[in-house]
Amino acid sequence: MSPSLSRRTLLGGLAAAGLLTACSPGAAAPAPTATRSVTHPLGVSEVPAQPARVLALDRRSTLPHLLALGVTPVGALTHAGIIGSDFPSVLAGAVDGVTVVPVTDGSDVPALEAVAALQPDLIVGWARGLEEVHPQLAEIAPTVGVDIDFSDASVALRSIAAALGREAQADEVIAGFDARLAEAAAAVGDPGPVTVLLGVGGGQFRVYRPGSVTVARWVADFGGEVVPDPTTLPGDVTDDFTTISPENLSLITGETIVLLANTGADGEAAVREIETSPLWPTLPAVAAGRVVRVESQSAVGNFGFQGYEAVLRTLTAQWAAFA
Repeated sequence: MSPSLSRRTLLGGLAAAGLLTACSPGAAAPAPTATRSVTHPLGVSEVPAQPARVLALDRRSTLPHLLALGVTPVGALTHAGIIGSDFPSVLAGAVDGVTVVPVTDGSDVPALEAVAALQPDLIVGWARGLEEVHPQLAEIAPTVGVDIDFSDASVALRSIAAALGREAQADEVIAGFDARLAEAAAAVGDPGPVTVLLGVGGGQFRVYRPGSVTVARWVADFGGEVVPDPTTLPGDVTDDFTTISPENLSLITGETIVLLANTGADGEAAVREIETSPLWPTLPAVAAGRVVRVESQSAVGNFGFQGYEAVLRTLTAQWAAFA
């Protein structure tokens, strides 16, 4: 079904499938449900005060954030197109019973029939991913779009918590992680000069700035120095990183390299590009055996605070091994 599905076509199809309840003249009207008005990037929605059948419709962070807030959704959009599996491995055991919602193509567009079949009373997802089909989704259930900041998972967590009336739970999640981050900083000590690097494929490598991806920010917070300054490197410069080509790998000067790796076959291929470069073994960190590999989707918050926790465990364990 295309994103341009009309309201008439959608409702007709749902009625034929028995997913809309007909009201006869003698039928008792259902009791009104208490609602709250939620303002979000896609408009204003009247959401149930106590939603019971929440649907997570993005592949970024809505599913882990709902779980962290104590809400197990009835369904969630498949992540297979970007990580090769329906749900992130860091959520193993927490997603039992969550129905996989397929997409209509390789993007975030969900199969609307599958959405309707789950009879959600609230739909939540990344605003940019839901924008095209928001009107159709809103015919099925109140649909809230959330902003996602790929340098700070707390932004989306707080937005989702506000839609659910679970702000206190969000505060607890964030405070708990901040406490563990402080413990990790004490355990790691001064990390020294560190380079944060990501292979994106096609012979292109990203070198991150201190205040960009969370790992780089944590290294700086621990008292380390994120090097080199990406703005001094030859390549495509953005606010968060500089993309360099293989011949410039020799400019990587960190005594430790945090190597970000995307989950899935493409991510593994990008890592192989880095590790098979003739310059890779000549780098000081590689020669000293000080390379820490972490999952990039976890590092940018796509897998919520569960992903952050996994990255933090990896960092502290690796630095302990270096000592």
